[in-house]
Formats: sequence, structure tokens, C-alpha cells
Amino acid sequence: MKKIAFLLVGLVAALFVSCGGDKKEKPECVTNSDCGSGRECIEGSCFDKEPEEEVKPECVTSEDCTDGKECQNGSCVTVPPSEYCGDAVVNGTEQCDDGQEANDGHYGGCNEDCTLAGYCGDAIVNGEEACDKGTEGNVGGYNGCKADCTLDERCGDGVKNGTEECDDGENNGVYGYCNALCTGVGDYCGDGVKNGEEACDDGENNGKYGKCNTECTGLGDRCGDAVIQKAVCPEPAAEESDADTETPDTETPDNETPDTETPDTEVPDTETPDTEAPETPAEECVVKENANEDCDEGELNGVYGHCNAECTGFYGCGDGVLQEDQGEECDYGINNGTEYCKYGEEGEEGVPCKRCTSECKLSEEDATLNYCGDAAIVELNGEVCDDGKATNGTIYGQCNAECTSLMVCGDGVTQRAGCSGYDNCVEVTNANEICDSNTKACNTLALVYSAESEALCSECSSWDESTCQCAEHYSGTDCLVCDGAHFCNGHGTCTADKKTAKTTCECKDHFTGPNCNECEDKYHLNDAGTMCIKDCDSSCGQASFLINPASHGHCDYSGEKGVCVCDPCWVTTGVALVLPTFETPECAQYTPNVPGC
Repeated sequence: MKKIAFLLVGLVAALFVSCGGDKKEKPECVTNSDCGSGRECIEGSCFDKEPEEEVKPECVTSEDCTDGKECQNGSCVTVPPSEYCGDAVVNGTEQCDDGQEANDGHYGGCNEDCTLAGYCGDAIVNGEEACDKGTEGNVGGYNGCKADCTLDERCGDGVKNGTEECDDGENNGVYGYCNALCTGVGDYCGDGVKNGEEACDDGENNGKYGKCNTECTGLGDRCGDAVIQKAVCPEPAAEESDADTETPDTETPDNETPDTETPDTEVPDTETPDTEAPETPAEECVVKENANEDCDEGELNGVYGHCNAECTGFYGCGDGVLQEDQGEECDYGINNGTEYCKYGEEGEEGVPCKRCTSECKLSEEDATLNYCGDAAIVELNGEVCDDGKATNGTIYGQCNAECTSLMVCGDGVTQRAGCSGYDNCVEVTNANEICDSNTKACNTLALVYSAESEALCSECSSWDESTCQCAEHYSGTDCLVCDGAHFCNGHGTCTADKKTAKTTCECKDHFTGPNCNECEDKYHLNDAGTMCIKDCDSSCGQASFLINPASHGHCDYSGEKGVCVCDPCWVTTGVALVLPTFETPECAQYTPNVPGC
């Protein structure tokens, strides 16, 4: 406050001088040194200094400090304890301590708070570890982790280990390589599944007719590849030699034709239509399993006048199918251009019908209808026989109802007077077949036969069981020898009943019972359970009601025969040695003078 008063006085004086005083006064001081001790210079005048406030220290002794601090130079400061995290010594609850600078959390080292940093065995994958299942888990083994946190043998290491079927390492799961589980080849051409860039995949059928090719890039041999393929190609026609066709000059006069050279029944030229598809030369055929093509024109398949889309025959006029959209008025197939109508489908018996020309146009001329049952064999229509409508299909040995075969053994149809209980059967007078060119599962004939084997029909009167295979555990030409090891526990021979497969065991080596699993009287199964051995000769282990109260022994069956073994301190009586009976059992005499008895 005193400084403020002096400043106000100085300000008034200055104003007085500036407002009219002509006299300029010399300042009292310039610096503090001009004012002397205890004074200070303020704007040219000396003033007494204000006394400084006394600063009281924070502490005098360490007792004035708290929280483990101590008094130094009047201030409370923290002093590090003698043991602490960072002193490079593991103290108290510290897990580690590598010093303040080294406690930086590096792998295998110590963290700032003296806890362990990541290391092999902490069950956490750290640093360059490939695995870590903890100290107890890092014991190796297939798909396991080793003690140094590196992987042991596993699926994916490129080495086939343990039960692995394959192991292509990093390529596991890649197309054409081992799968991701090492249990087998993964996606590949031939696995039956269309994978990746495959166009198709028919598995084991790849490369077969009508299926995917072996590279899975597309369909292989098939209808539409412009190659005729058949399971069996026709033999090429033998070329006639000049010698075969040459006619000696002396046999027929010049310009003379024998009467027999051209019969009156010669088939007219119109019998074979001009549009009939030509036969395929044998040399153009390629043998291919499961194929049965009659033609193959590639991209032209299915085009009118060419091979049909199924490669089974010609598609056009003459194929027997009416194609009105192609301008056909009729199509009687092989009957086009002949004196016959369409076989068995148009007109009525005895009623004329319109012919079809070789160009598939209806003719104005009438023709005769032919059909199965008109008693006339028309080979042109595929008839093999025709005994008339009333007879066809009714009498054994004569023509069937379709005129395609005689009803005889070997026609593939079972004919009987009564068909109850028979498959593929036709009731025909005077017939008594039980089978015909077919097969029957062998296990329906006898249970000793395999269900997968089949019996062949023998002369339509019986089943040929010689073609049957024996079921499991049966053998012999008639499968009546059964496996003694299976049915008789290996202790006898076995025979079987064909129909019921009931087995009969003939036991040996003192075994008995339906399955040879018991021992005969006075024989006992040895301890190993492998043989029947003779019981002990005496009453070993049997109690006596006459001479001795009890026997102190047992029969040992560990050897090749039963041997009586007495309990400690007991021996066989003299009587039992001479006359071993139930009344005089062995092991009934006590020997008290023997050490331990």
C-alpha cells in the first residue's frame, strides 16, 4: 500500500510540473544501488522494500511425510524400496525381473510389471511359434505340438504319416491332389462329381460310350460324333471271285438265257424303296462296349433324310413313322412301294387298303393287308411264323401270338398249362416248363447258396445248381460242407442241410454239444479254454462223509490233464493212494511238523 501512495504522490508532482512548472527536478535514483540497503528505486524515487513473506518448509522430519515418503531439504520425496520391479531380482509375487531396461515384453522375457511375456508353453501362439498347447500339451504326436512349439507329424506336412492315405502338403485340397483331411484324393477327374473346370465327370464310367471322356473335358464316344459304334460290328461281306461268277461258255449258248435264271416269282424293283437308308459298311464301324448305333452323321443326326437323333436308324421316308410336317402322306416302312399296306395297323382283315409309294405318297391302287394271324408268313414284316389267328399263342411248339418265334424251350418265355407262382409265364396248352433261358437267385433254391449267385435254367425243366456259388462258411460241390471253425468252434467237422442250412457238428478231441463247446463226461475244459483234458483220477476236492470230513485240495487244469493239488500243510492220505474213492478223498491228512504248519 505504501508503494501505491508514493506512486500517487509522484504522479501528482509530475502533473504539476507538466502543467506549468518550469523547473526540472533531478531524480532521486536510477538503480536500486542508489537507494541503499533495504530500499529500491521505483521511477526515480527510493522506497523501502516490503518484507518478503516467510516460506514455511513442507517438512522438518520424515515423520511429517506420509505414504512411505521421507523429508529431504524440507520436501517430502518418494524413495524407491530396497526390493522393487525393475531391480533385476525376482521378489515377492514377481514372475520375472530382467531389470528396468530389459523388462520390455520381448518373447521369452519379462513385461514391465514383472509378469512373464509370451513364451513356448504358455498355451498361446506367440512370436514365431507354429503351435502352443501349454507345457503339459506340448508332447508331440500326430497332429500335436512338440516341446519347442513346432508342429509334429500332421496332415499337411507333405509326408504320408500314420493312417493318412496321402499328403501333398500345401497342395492338399487343390484339384487333383490329396484332400484337406488326408483321407484320400480330393476333387479329381473320375470322382463322379463335376468340379472346377470339368465339363463333366461320370466317375468310373468316364471313357465309356455315351459318357464323359477320360480327361473330363467333354463327352467321349457317343451318338453324334460321326462315328458308327457297336458292341459287335458286322463281318464284312465276302467278295465274290471271278471264278465264282464265271459261267462256262459251253454251259449256256451265246445270247441264250436259261429258263431257270429268272424265276416267275422275282421280286419287282419297287419292293425296295429308293429312299431306303444304305447299309453301313463294316469297315466304318468301331467296336465300343454298350454301343448299338446303326448310323451316325454327326451334326446331321435328326435332320430329315439322315440318321435319327438316337443313332438307331434312318429318319425320313421309309422309317415307318408318319412325318406330316415333312410332306409325308403315309409311311409304311419296308412296305412302301410294295403291294402291302402298313403291317397290321391299317384296314381290316379281307378289306383292301391304299398302298404307300416309295416317296411316302398315298397310291390310288389298292393293296392287301397283311398281319400276324393271317396264316401267311411275311418275312418282310419280321414274321418268323404264322399259324393263323386261332392257333397263334395257344399251342406249345407252334407260333406265338406275335408271330416272332415258335413257342419252344429257348424262346425266353416260360410256357405252362398253369402259371400260378411262375414269373414271365404264358399259359399254353401242352406246356410244362418251369423256366426258360432265365436265371434265379441261388439262395431261393437253398440257403447254403450265395444270394449274389444265380442258377441257370436247364432244358426248361430244372434249375442248374452247379452254377451256384456257396454262401459264406459253406463249401463243397453242393455247398453242404460247412466251416467247422465257425459252426463247431474249431472242435469238429460240419455238415449242413441244403434247404434250411441247419448245421450238424461231429465233435472231436473229447468235445461235445451241438456246437462242440462242451467237454465229455470226466473231462474238463483247460484254463486256456482250448482243449478238453481228463479230470483228476481221485476225489480231489470232494468232501467225505465216512472217513474224513473234507478234502483240502483242488484239481489243477493248467496242463494237459487234471492234477490234484493239495492246500498248504495237507497231503494225500495213504488210503487215497491205494483206493481213491469219494469216501477216501485226497488231501485229507494234515502234516503239523512241517515248518509253517
